[in-house]
Amino acid sequence: MGGDPDAGSSGMVAVTGPGDGGRLLLTVLLAGWAMAYAYSLLEVPSAESWGSFLTLDFQNESSLHFLGWQGIAGVIALAVYGVSRLWPRGAAARQLGNLPLLLAFLLIAAISGMVLLGPPA
Repeated sequence: MGGDPDAGSSGMVAVTGPGDGGRLLLTVLLAGWAMAYAYSLLEVPSAESWGSFLTLDFQNESSLHFLGWQGIAGVIALAVYGVSRLWPRGAAARQLGNLPLLLAFLLIAAISGMVLLGPPA
């Protein structure tokens, strides 16, 4: 009966996703994303005043640090999303790869909303 050595008794081949190299790459990218995201959040409380931070006063150094680290986290989020596509649909690693990109889109939506609505009264 020849056949694939990975085939079970039903003849179906188990799809497990990428090997150890893919798992390591995804883990390293997720750790890098988490560090960049967390470091950007450390800059939020150091804003001189919440008003200048929320209105995206670009003269405020903390706002620029926050946006810079969020930009780095956003680029890493794209890489995490791409690598997570190596796993089959429904796999936990594939679903986890959506989280960083979702948070990046939510941040873009929040900043766009602040810019469109203008400074608080």
